[in-house]
Amino acid sequence: YEVQNASQPPRAFANPNGTFRFKLPSGARPPNVSVTGLMNMQLPQTPVAGKSPGEFSIGYALKPGRTTLTVDYEADYSAAKLLVGERVPYPIDHAELYIFPSTIAVDSPLFKPAGVDSKNSIQKLEADNLPGGASVEARLSGEAAVSPRSESGGAQHGEQAEEGQQEAPAGQGAEVKVVPDSMTRLAVPILACFLLVFLWALGVRVAKEWGRVKRRGAASVTGQAGRKRLSAKAERLLNSLADLDELFAAGKIVEKDYWKERLELKARLVENLKKGASLPLESYAGRRAPQ
Repeated sequence: YEVQNASQPPRAFANPNGTFRFKLPSGARPPNVSVTGLMNMQLPQTPVAGKSPGEFSIGYALKPGRTTLTVDYEADYSAAKLLVGERVPYPIDHAELYIFPSTIAVDSPLFKPAGVDSKNSIQKLEADNLPGGASVEARLSGEAAVSPRSESGGAQHGEQAEEGQQEAPAGQGAEVKVVPDSMTRLAVPILACFLLVFLWALGVRVAKEWGRVKRRGAASVTGQAGRKRLSAKAERLLNSLADLDELFAAGKIVEKDYWKERLELKARLVENLKKGASLPLESYAGRRAPQ
């Protein structure tokens, strides 16, 4: 079934009593229902039996647009006749019925012949514009005739199988060939895309951090050079103050000139210290003490 949800504005259809209801003919075994999702992945659904025999429903929320549902069930055809009929409470724009093999007789007031695939022995019938609640049914009868080509092909295949069994050693099973599905084929490209995205993000991160590290290194080198210059200048100013104190203590400089020059040296030293980080200054006596 292809169910069209044409709600405006578009919204999903949900109903606690079931979003899709259908009725199977009498004698049909419990159905298997699935919904076709992304990448044609079949999503199994649990059919809930209704009040009357043969009635079922599912609670899958029908999204806006077209939703494909598959209903599979089995019926007994041992009497070489069968009434195939399903009923849904919705109007049907178009219905198709495929009969295999095409030699089976079909009697239906709704379905009209739409061609035969002689190569595959499949008969196609169609019906259009059916009202809601209409029983989409057809009576099938007749035995499935086997073509001579099929018989000869089957006989040859049987002979080859017997020969193969005789030639094969005991205990050796048939070879199983694993055919990759669509998800397996897409696994490698998807992983490659994820790897490329990861490498790109890593490169961007490294580029940003590398520039930051270089700036920090340059600033550190510049700061160290500046501190060295300030330290050397402060050392000279301290030595000048010490020499000035020695001259004043020896009486070689006038007190007025001594205090004036000392204040100037101290002001220059303070200004020098403010330009950079605090420098660990050692006392004059400690610096002059013999090692």
